[in-house]
Formats: sequence, C-alpha cells, structure tokens
Amino acid sequence: MRKFISLCLVWVTLLGLAGCTPEYNWRELSVADERAVVMFPARTKVEQRKIEVEGLSLTFSLSSAAVGDAVFSVGSAALDESVTAAKAQALVDAFVRALSRRVGQSAPPQAATGEAFTLETVVNGRPSLLMGRVLVHRGMLIQVVVSGPTQALSRENASDFMRSLVLR
Repeated sequence: MRKFISLCLVWVTLLGLAGCTPEYNWRELSVADERAVVMFPARTKVEQRKIEVEGLSLTFSLSSAAVGDAVFSVGSAALDESVTAAKAQALVDAFVRALSRRVGQSAPPQAATGEAFTLETVVNGRPSLLMGRVLVHRGMLIQVVVSGPTQALSRENASDFMRSLVLR
C-alpha cells in the first residue's frame, strides 16, 4: 500500500510540474537584418515573400510567435536607396491603413509618425486587441504587431512586446 501511495504522490508531483510550464517564454531575437532586437514570448517562425505596396516590389520577412490565440510578429523589408522620404512615409501609411482595415477601424494619427497605436474590435464575437507600430529605420521598413482576443492576450503582455523593440 505504501508503494502505491508513493507512486501516486510521484505521479501527482510530475503532473503538477508539467502544469507549471510558463505559457510565455520570452527570448530576445534580432530582426530586420540586425537593425532591431525584440523580445518574443515563444519560439518564432520566419517566413519571407514578395509583396507589392505603393508601386514597389518588396521582399517582406515576417518573424512571428503564437501563444494561444495571440500572435506576436515583426515584419521588415529593405528599401532601395532610391526610395525617397516621401515614398517611405507613403509605405508606412499604407501598412498602417492595412492593419487598421484588418480590424475595421481608422488609423490613429500617431500611427503615421511611427509611434505605437492600439485598436480594439470584436472578431468572431470576441473582444480583440491589436497593437502596432510601423516605421522606417536605416533603410528598413519595420512593422511590429501583436493581436488576439483580449481573453487570450493581456494588455500587459502586448505592451511588453511592443516596448521591447530596440532599434540599432
């Protein structure tokens, strides 16, 4: 009987330890061709594809991590030296408009200046949050986005991700 109780205690302890695994496992990652560093909450996937924006063909790299229904991502695209400041601003505006349309809202004014912005909406009947920031830094367009249902994404974790961006 003692062996059975000991075995049960070991099993319960192991089960408890398995439940202690943190959902968020923050790690630092270089993004945007080493022009920035950000803290991701989980292992990332990296994808790359060609996109057409504002008459330019860009190679867009996207590093993303998911924790439950929340998605944390940093996208970037190198800009040709011939891209003027006005054209770079048009790209920023286009990316901000696309993010805002995604949640059916207008872009807040600070978004055009490269500042972080927050949009709240309802997706599939669930209150949702999108935080974003789009800017150009040292010839690189950088888009930082975190989104998900508010039940799965706390403002604190979303803000931590957004604030973790360090430009180099």
